[in-house]
Amino acid sequence: MKKFLALTFALALTLSLAACGSGGSSAASSTASGSASSSGSEETVTLSLAHIRPVGSSADVAIEAFASEATELSGGTLQFDVYPASQLGDYTTVQERVSIGDVDMQIASLGSNMDKVFALSNAAYLCTNWDEAKVMFSDGSPLIDIYKEKLAEYNMTYLAAYPLYFGGIALNVDAKDPTNPNAKSGIKIRVPSMTTFQKTAETLGYLATPLPSSDMYTSIQTGVVDGAIGAGAEMYYGNLSGLVKYYLPINDHFEQWYMYINTDKWNSLSANQQQALQTAASNMQAKRWEVAQAETDEYEQKLRDAGTTVVDYTDEQLAEFAKVVREAVWPQIAQEYGTENFEAVTNSIQ
Repeated sequence: MKKFLALTFALALTLSLAACGSGGSSAASSTASGSASSSGSEETVTLSLAHIRPVGSSADVAIEAFASEATELSGGTLQFDVYPASQLGDYTTVQERVSIGDVDMQIASLGSNMDKVFALSNAAYLCTNWDEAKVMFSDGSPLIDIYKEKLAEYNMTYLAAYPLYFGGIALNVDAKDPTNPNAKSGIKIRVPSMTTFQKTAETLGYLATPLPSSDMYTSIQTGVVDGAIGAGAEMYYGNLSGLVKYYLPINDHFEQWYMYINTDKWNSLSANQQQALQTAASNMQAKRWEVAQAETDEYEQKLRDAGTTVVDYTDEQLAEFAKVVREAVWPQIAQEYGTENFEAVTNSIQ
C-alpha cells in the first residue's frame, strides 16, 4: 500500500511539472510585485503613481498612456497602480511620502513646505510666452538642474516635467484698464499663500488676500474677494464655473508639474526598467509640449463660450507687464528661493 501511494504521488508530481512547463505564461503574467517575471531573470515591480487630476481629465489620460508605454518598453516587468484625484493625499503630503518611500512616484507641483526652492518655478514672469517657456522649463535649463539636485537631497529622482499653462487673473467684476500694468483697480483678489503672487497682485494694483485654493469658489461667490490670481484658464473654467466675468491672461507665471520617483525605489530597478521608465517619461513630456499651448487656447475659448470676456494681449503688452513686475517683485522674492538659485535662473533670461 505504501509503495502504491508513493508511485501515485510521484506520477502526480510529474504531471504537475509538465503542466507548468506548457501553461506557465498565465502564472508569470500574474506575478506580484517583487516576484520573478516571465523572462525568468528580471523581477516584475508594481509602482504606485499619484497625481492630482480627476479620472478622464487630459492629464489622467496622458499619465495612463505613460504607464502603458513604460510597461511595454520594460517587457511587462514594470506595472503601475495609478492613483488620480489626490487619492493618496494632498500633493504636498504625497511628496513627503515619496521622499520616505511610502509612495513610489508622483506627478504634480512641487510643494514648498519641504523646501522653499521648490516654489521657484512659480516666480513671477520667468517667461512671458511659449517659446521662452520651452527654454526656461526644459531639460538642461538652470531651473531644472536646480530641481534635480534639490530633489536628490530629499531622496527623490527627477524623471520629467509636465507643462500645463500660463497663469492669469479671473474677475467676477468689470476689469479696470486691464491692458495697463500700472492701473490701480483696487479690486480685492485671492492670491496663493506665496510672496510672489501677493507682490505681483499688489504691483498690478490689486488688493491681495491670501486664501487656499479650496476656498476660492466660495470666497468669490460670497464677495469676500472679487477675483483670483495663481491659476490659468483650465482651472478657472473648471473651478469657477459661472463666476468668471473677465479673464486676463497676463502670463504672470508658468504652471508646470514634475514627475519624480523615490530614489531607493529607482536604484532597486534594473537598467532595463530604468531605461523604460525614463524613456516613457521623456516621451510624455515631449508630447505635452506639443499640445499644451493648444489646450490653453481651448480653455480660453471655453471661457468665452460660457460668457466670460477674455482680454487679448499683444506680445508688447505682455513684455511691459513682465518689465513692471520683474522690477518691483524680483528684489523682494530672490532671497526666499536662495539668491544664488534665483540669479542662476533669472540671469539666463536677462
